[in-house]
Amino acid sequence: MKSPILIVEDDKAVRDSLRMVLEIYGYAVEVFASGEALLTYKGLGGSRCVILDVNLPGASGLETLARMHSEKIAVPAIVVSGRANRDARAQAEKLKALAFFDKPIDIDALLSTLHALGT
Repeated sequence: MKSPILIVEDDKAVRDSLRMVLEIYGYAVEVFASGEALLTYKGLGGSRCVILDVNLPGASGLETLARMHSEKIAVPAIVVSGRANRDARAQAEKLKALAFFDKPIDIDALLSTLHALGT
């Protein structure tokens, strides 16, 4: 089985919709409602990619990504937000996110980014 793409999104409808779309395109997917739940996932380090919402309860997506870096968890990350601002984009860039997408997510652009990863 291929390594999964991890989706961290607190909105269940968005999380489930994104999971279904990626599964239709043949990706294995695991979903999480919070950054804290992601960080406890045993398979995190072996994942293909993580898609992180900025606005999560508890640790934000960007805080979660920063913690992954500090813990030396090298997984490519894509950041998404329904309320993006310049600071969030700058922080995502500083944390070396592959891409930053506004919601609603452009699925073609997301798939292109995943394809560029070789996933």
